[in-house]
Amino acid sequence: MRLHQRILAQLQDEPNVLLYGPPGTGKTHAMKSLQNDLVGDDDSTGSEEVDPGSRFDPDEVKFPFRSETEDDDSDTSEPDFPGEIKTAWMTFHQDTGYEDFILGLRPEPDGVGGVSLKPRAGTLLSLAEHAKEGNTSILFIDEINRANVPKVFGQFISVMEKDFRLSEDGTRTRDTIGISLPQVNDGDQIEDPLNGDEFEISLPYEFPQNMYIVASMNSLDRSTEPLDSALMRRFDQIRVFPDYTNLSNQLETDYQAESDLPDAEDTTPEELTVALLYRVNTFLQSTLGEDFQIGEWYFQGVIDAPEDERFSELCRVWDGRVIPKLRELYRSREDQLAMLLKVDRSDDVVVDNYPYRRVEIEDEWESAGVREAFEFRPLSILEDNDARKQVLHHLATFER
Repeated sequence: MRLHQRILAQLQDEPNVLLYGPPGTGKTHAMKSLQNDLVGDDDSTGSEEVDPGSRFDPDEVKFPFRSETEDDDSDTSEPDFPGEIKTAWMTFHQDTGYEDFILGLRPEPDGVGGVSLKPRAGTLLSLAEHAKEGNTSILFIDEINRANVPKVFGQFISVMEKDFRLSEDGTRTRDTIGISLPQVNDGDQIEDPLNGDEFEISLPYEFPQNMYIVASMNSLDRSTEPLDSALMRRFDQIRVFPDYTNLSNQLETDYQAESDLPDAEDTTPEELTVALLYRVNTFLQSTLGEDFQIGEWYFQGVIDAPEDERFSELCRVWDGRVIPKLRELYRSREDQLAMLLKVDRSDDVVVDNYPYRRVEIEDEWESAGVREAFEFRPLSILEDNDARKQVLHHLATFER
């Protein structure tokens, strides 16, 4: 089951889904593909931004979520989305605030030389109003943990759980929670930036059942704090890890990650790409943990390259994306990176000037406590592609 199929399957039971896993595993791509599929866009790559106010008739929606090879009885049924479906996309960052998400006050001239404050709906409130009219709203949030999430959600965190919302027919239940909004009064007109018009707000505010949130976050992001437990438990989580079968399919190769590679001269760039990612992640898992893996989308350039340019692109991706990421992960453990790059087994591959090597320790370094040092040079120092292929094949091969 493809990832955006899994998202739809989760939405049948819970209104909030969180994609959670290492970087480069296709979380953002899956959300964009799902959003594009919902708006009937034939290009489901997610490469184009979708109008945050996109609306469409569900009778015209395409749901290409079942591959031709899947059995008819596979669990790929989509939720029964009522009414008109509306989607929006947000990418959270450190400046995302409550005003962007729920409700803010915008200064406007009052016509007599002064300024008045006009209430303006944030993205979630705008979508919720659409859902309260018997429709469906879906909000996609990328990088959700990059904002101060408890502050952004505010009191609306309580109604993330479906039990505390209105019923499916829009009526109150005994568990429905009404939310106060101190910035406005019952019956005030609220500007709706997604529609370009206004709506009348009813207080206390009651959250609709057909309001869905699909969010993503990297499980390892050193620049942000993890989501607090109060919010995490309100999301159904889908753990997303590197998918080697997907990479093989994208590269149109039958090679499977666990298989032995042919000899270097007989190995294709496609086979080498899959094998390299598998060995790198096996090492990362054993030394750092599963959340430190890298995803198949690190090699997107290889997938997109013409067949006769794939090896050159693989070398570029290895030097420009993979090695810098590995050096970041092993910043204080260069001896482990040296193990991964087989510094002490360079004699096993017949090339001049193996790019990864030990550096002789100077006396002053040793007196400062430096015991060993390494140099990690680009593949471009090698004289030709045959030598580069020998090195990458050596790195992709497990020692038996």
